[in-house]
Amino acid sequence: DLTYPVALLTADEVAYAGGTNTENSSYYLYTNEWYWTISPLAFVSSLAGVFYVDSDGLLNTFNVGASRAAVPAVSLKPEATVKRGTGAYNDPYVINTD
Repeated sequence: DLTYPVALLTADEVAYAGGTNTENSSYYLYTNEWYWTISPLAFVSSLAGVFYVDSDGLLNTFNVGASRAAVPAVSLKPEATVKRGTGAYNDPYVINTD
């Protein structure tokens, strides 16, 4: 019963932000933590493979049997504006709520 619905990021959103198959700690979705996306890859031997972001910012795949974090995502209205922040890991965007 959430007031504001949330979802997981897709692998496409991570890739568009700068997550690739090489280490990258300079894009805004980098958290220095391992987290799942909602994007599936394959189903092999009763295991589902899903894209994830590792602690080095690398976009990769693993089976969903592993316990890892899930980072929620929200969608903003087009008229939303940034109050402050650069979007970097240590300086996140703060959105105006007025």
